[in-house]
Amino acid sequence: MIRTAFQSMHPFGQLIFFFCLVLMGMGIASGLGLIALSGLMGHSVEEAVAFASDAGSRDGRVYNLVINGFNQLFSFGLMAWIASRLFAGRTFLALGKISAPWIVASVALAWAAQPLIDLTFRLNAAALNFMPDSWVETANRFEALAAEVTASMLSFDEAWQFPATLVIVALMPAVCEELAFRGVIQPLVAKWTNNIHAAVWMAAFLFSAIHLQFHGFLPRMILGAGLGYLVVYSGSLWPAIAAHFFNNAAAIVMALVYGPEWVEAELNSTSSWEWGDYGLAAVALGIGVYAVRWVRSNGQWSASHPIH
Repeated sequence: MIRTAFQSMHPFGQLIFFFCLVLMGMGIASGLGLIALSGLMGHSVEEAVAFASDAGSRDGRVYNLVINGFNQLFSFGLMAWIASRLFAGRTFLALGKISAPWIVASVALAWAAQPLIDLTFRLNAAALNFMPDSWVETANRFEALAAEVTASMLSFDEAWQFPATLVIVALMPAVCEELAFRGVIQPLVAKWTNNIHAAVWMAAFLFSAIHLQFHGFLPRMILGAGLGYLVVYSGSLWPAIAAHFFNNAAAIVMALVYGPEWVEAELNSTSSWEWGDYGLAAVALGIGVYAVRWVRSNGQWSASHPIH
């Protein structure tokens, strides 16, 4: 009876209910992460909260990694699975057979999109100049906190940190966030609006907004839209998961190879392009055009046969 009630609910109501599940998951994840890890490490909960607020320390790094992992599992992965069971429908959590050509194409597109991501970062920074000062100050505070946590997670002083970061910061978000945003939110908005483009871009907007990093809002939304269209054309979440993982994992590997200086430069990416960057962008453009053509010619979606 309960499942029937959720299935008969309007898609907008289902969407609101799913957001409530996500918020509940965030609260559960933060609480369980702090309690579980404080018990394992012999700290009080108050000490655990203090360590989690100090991202630069070793214990702070451990707490932030663990809480990040709990957040992915409970807020996005578990709640997406619960929503798919409650709402049902053929479009939820499209985890069919993995297609190797689609995985290759999605990774190629993720790599080819990097110059576009860099450009949108710059456009994002320019747009902030037109925002009210109070709004920019708030955005800067959130960005500073996020940058501190990111820099801490990408500092590899001990052998365990790189594989742990690869799993928690690259693999888990790739799977759990795609389950939530492209596996639940995107099909819900498609059912609500009967417009696949509105679904892709609204899911991408929410995907960017929930990160609370306004300096990267536009590039993250563009990335989210690209992931959304990969799901639409392929009919599966796996290509989007692969592209999402590659995007995150590439930054982690680069941080390991080039160290804190590279991380600092990336977090404040305003340097001018050199000739090599233009050459790389030209190669990326060629690969991107070819990959987009392949996706369009091999995809399920067309304007005359839309997927809802």
